[in-house]
Amino acid sequence: MTTIRKREKENRRDRRQEKNLLLEYQKNEFDINDISLGGLSISAEAAAFSELQEIEATIKHRDNLIDMNKITLPMIVKRINSETNETAFQFQALNDEQFSILEAYLTGRAISKKSPII
Repeated sequence: MTTIRKREKENRRDRRQEKNLLLEYQKNEFDINDISLGGLSISAEAAAFSELQEIEATIKHRDNLIDMNKITLPMIVKRINSETNETAFQFQALNDEQFSILEAYLTGRAISKKSPII
């Protein structure tokens, strides 16, 4: 018998969005399930990361392999669910430029030409 579980309503500061994105870490690519200004979740086997692990990883478009459409951000592993193969990350200490680029990217606003990424 298959059990279908709905996510419980979460109190979030930043709304999650589904995007056509990949997370690139140590030459591996992971599907991003959802992303917000606070963090993201990916599909990954539990053994790929450990809780509280601090990493720098790159977010990029799935169908656009041009390097200038990437952004590298510091993040920490907040949750690993081995049943669903989902790993959640929280962004860490984003500088003003990183935050502005991520915000503009998620809201669909244009990014100034001064920024070389996304």
